[in-house]
Amino acid sequence: WFLFDSTLVFFMVLETWVMTFILLTLTGTEEGSGMGNTGVMRLLRLLRLSRMARMARLLRSMPELLILIKGMVAAGRSVFFTLLLLGFVLYVFGIAFTQLLQEDEPARVGFETVPGSMHTLLLRGVLMDDIGSIVRQLSEANVGYTCLFYFFVLISSLTVMNMLIGVLCEVVNAVAATEREELAVTYVRSKLQETLRAGGLDQDGDGTISKQEFNQILDNAHAARTLTEVGVDVFNLVDLQDFIFETDNDSGEIVEKELSFGEFMEVVLQLRGSNGATVKDIVDLRKFV
Repeated sequence: WFLFDSTLVFFMVLETWVMTFILLTLTGTEEGSGMGNTGVMRLLRLLRLSRMARMARLLRSMPELLILIKGMVAAGRSVFFTLLLLGFVLYVFGIAFTQLLQEDEPARVGFETVPGSMHTLLLRGVLMDDIGSIVRQLSEANVGYTCLFYFFVLISSLTVMNMLIGVLCEVVNAVAATEREELAVTYVRSKLQETLRAGGLDQDGDGTISKQEFNQILDNAHAARTLTEVGVDVFNLVDLQDFIFETDNDSGEIVEKELSFGEFMEVVLQLRGSNGATVKDIVDLRKFV
């Protein structure tokens, strides 16, 4: 954010002071012709729009807005191919209606050319803008044209467009789950680090967590409440502390180990009740048994 703010300040200084000096110099040296050249310089005033980039800071305080934006970006590929499919359907039916209505002047309005037919089908069939008038127009010519138009509406508007909505919902749901997970991890990490610093629980100051320090963390009401909020069963952690802090040395003996804060966070988050069992968990269980 320091680099971000520095860039904004640079553009503001450039637009306010440097450009003003250049404009005065051109006006003073070239008189009338200098004012003509200032048209190019005025284009640089668009740099003022860079001030709006400060709105990016709002994303940090509004995670819901960030989720929507990330969802739109993540869904870009799926939306592109869905619209590509819609374009293919429009092209095929545009050719069909252009060929079928060549000899029927009253019903040919809006279907004179393939691009015109595609535009008419997009507005009237996909977006359903005044769909009744186009249905009446086709019905007066031939009932078969109406049935073909209804078939197009079924494919494009009711199928492809609803598929697009489903894709967007699925992508936004996946992005929201990922963002909630990241927010939960960040929240637990910051709270536990704050608890360790404020309570002096890292007794030896080596940045690692021993079994004794682990017990002191769980005895801390603030830390226990933080872990409970993200779905960690504190009582189960107490029962599993021997398993967490035991390891085999080179000679095969079981010894007590210390965890770095990152390893401690990984172990804690793996023991949440909402987590599903993975193949790795089953393999670890077989080793333990």
